[in-house]
Amino acid sequence: MWILYLSITLFAFSSIEVFSKPLMGIIDPFLLTFLRFLIGGSLLISIVIIRRKRIDPKDILSLTMIGSLNSVVSMTLLQLSVKYSNASTAATLVASNPIFVLLILAFFKTPISKRKILSIFLGFLGIWIISIGKVKGDSTLGILLGIGASFTFALYTISLRKYSFKYSPLVSTAYSSFLSSLVYGALLAIFGDIEIPSLSFVQWIDVIYLGVVVTGIAYLTFFEAIKIVGALKASMVFFLKPVVATLMAVLILGESLTWIKVVGTAIVIISLMI
Repeated sequence: MWILYLSITLFAFSSIEVFSKPLMGIIDPFLLTFLRFLIGGSLLISIVIIRRKRIDPKDILSLTMIGSLNSVVSMTLLQLSVKYSNASTAATLVASNPIFVLLILAFFKTPISKRKILSIFLGFLGIWIISIGKVKGDSTLGILLGIGASFTFALYTISLRKYSFKYSPLVSTAYSSFLSSLVYGALLAIFGDIEIPSLSFVQWIDVIYLGVVVTGIAYLTFFEAIKIVGALKASMVFFLKPVVATLMAVLILGESLTWIKVVGTAIVIISLMI
């Protein structure tokens, strides 16, 4: 069953950058991320309410903060990375988050094997090669934003794991996503603009897909897999994300590749496999 969960997660997560790229310039990246989590979070919290699943009130603040780390920080950085770089570049960078999982675990003095140290070294080597192998559409800012998205998503993955075991992946993801969407909406109301954009029918379908499938269903299947095989092993699904996302970007968006970028992506994939 965990293979099915990760397959759904892989396809959905690989499509984030590709399906959101055409919306850049049409809808504000902050507003798009807010809509994603409002739609996805509302779907998940509805399922939780129907199943009458509750959490301890003292965990509400923690789940809100953890969810905000993902929606307000990590996924916003990713969306900005998509705006300022190619979809394939942003996808490869955020897929490197297991490397940061290892670094965070090492920071907290969790024993790290030589093989994992090699993985970290190769991962950062691959990211560096990607950064110097920029093609048309890429930018230094976009690459830095993608690295930031990767690091903060690693923090989110580790932080939510505790609550996934305490309650369930569905409950913890639902509360963290929905509550953080309310925080996001409040921030936009105070500092930004939450005016409903004028989109075509197809563009609204795109937004709904990003909310329901990517931010709702895929998050659920990801944390269901974590519950079965563990955070680190489940996160390894990301080593296929650069391949799938890049193929989608080339076929759907017509993005171009250079050999140096292909080499950098391949080294990141190898580091994740190790």
